[in-house]
Amino acid sequence: MTTARQYGRDDGWGRSTRFYNVAGRDLPSVTSILGAIAKPALVGWAAKQERIMVSQTAADMYEDMPCWKGDESAAGIPRLSRVDYLGTLEKRLGRTKAHSKELTKASEIGTQAHTLIEWTLRGELQQKQGPKPEVSEKALWAFMAWEDWRKTVNLVPLVIENAVWSLAHGYAGTMDLSCELDFPWGGRGVAITDWKTGKGIYGEASLQNAAYVEACIEMGLHERPLAGCIVRLPKLVDDPDFEVKWIHPDEHHGLLKAFLHTLGLWTWLDSVEKK
Repeated sequence: MTTARQYGRDDGWGRSTRFYNVAGRDLPSVTSILGAIAKPALVGWAAKQERIMVSQTAADMYEDMPCWKGDESAAGIPRLSRVDYLGTLEKRLGRTKAHSKELTKASEIGTQAHTLIEWTLRGELQQKQGPKPEVSEKALWAFMAWEDWRKTVNLVPLVIENAVWSLAHGYAGTMDLSCELDFPWGGRGVAITDWKTGKGIYGEASLQNAAYVEACIEMGLHERPLAGCIVRLPKLVDDPDFEVKWIHPDEHHGLLKAFLHTLGLWTWLDSVEKK
């Protein structure tokens, strides 16, 4: 039986690439491959997060220095020099960028929601579950939205959190779920389903799903035609309700072609950076 061993490669500058070792081959992960796609919106968002953190930290320092505000209790306390002020500000800010902190928080919520969904589905399939995961209120909100969605499609789980790969194309990944459900275009069948806990369903999510669909077919886990489904789960009470993107089997060829182009770009970038 072929298995997949996961490992990460440190690429420097805070970057890393995940690989799956399958049949003696090191296959890049689907999510790492999709990192080759430029995300200009994230640059603006990251800059905004950093600006907010610097402004708030500077304001906190102002509040902590009464000598700046003419406080009588601070009489005789010298004002910080510009150099000392900037040095203190830098220490308070720390080395971790603001957007990295926000991404970590979001990742924790998503991971917790995923874990609770997986635990629930494994119980339905009478698989080993382990203790029930303890999750935050935000992750529980996402899980409750998932429960609401699954009822609308009469979801029946088939395979959960399974490593899949394509030796033909040279990539691997871990799909969230394959399941039977009701299709919006009528009828019932199997779909490869991904959970997202971001603020929206972005284009590369469809490419990720197509890669998993193709891998499942190549491995013989499922037959064509095979649909895809991406479900965005809310993280806050005031977030919009769950959002669903369905991928009809007729769309698969075009999406897979786009993903394989991205794989080609990633391969080229990886070879260039190694020089």
